[in-house]
Amino acid sequence: MVMGSRFAGPPAKEVAAAAAGLVDVFSVNIYSMEPNLEVIERLARDSGAPVMIGEFAFRGRDSGLPNTRGAGPVVETQADRARAFERFVERLLSSPEAVGYHWFEHQDEPAEGRFDGEDSNYGLVDIKDEPYRVLVERMAELNRRAEEIARKARAGAAPGGAK
Repeated sequence: MVMGSRFAGPPAKEVAAAAAGLVDVFSVNIYSMEPNLEVIERLARDSGAPVMIGEFAFRGRDSGLPNTRGAGPVVETQADRARAFERFVERLLSSPEAVGYHWFEHQDEPAEGRFDGEDSNYGLVDIKDEPYRVLVERMAELNRRAEEIARKARAGAAPGGAK
C-alpha cells in the first residue's frame, strides 16, 4: 500500500492531482483544532484516493514543558487534550473520504529540546514513560469505537452517539 508522501500541510490542487493513480492513500499532516473537511474532500477528489491524517496533536500547558517549538495548538490541561482528540477524530471520521489518523507522538520531547529544538508535550507518555492517563484512556475508548462513529456519522447520526 502506497501512503503518499505525508505532506506537512494540504498541498496545492495540482500536487494532489499529480498523485492520482500513484498512491493508495493520500496522507497529510493537519495541526489544527479540527480537521477541515472541505480540504479533506478536495484532497480525496483531486488525488482520487482516500485521505489519512499522518500527524496531528495537541499540547498541554500543564505538562511542565515549554511548548515553544513545534506545530499544533496548545490547550490548558491534559483533559483538554483528551477532549480535543475526541472532537478532532469524531469530525474526521464523519468524512467518507477519511480512512485513518496517526497521533504525533508516543513520548514527550525533552524540556531542553530534541535535535531540532522542539520541546513540546506531544506524548502519550512523559519522558519518564508515565502515561497521561486521561488522554490515553480517551484515545483507547474512542479508537475502539472508531468504526461505529464513522458508520453513524455517515448515516446522518450525531458523531459518537448522543451525549
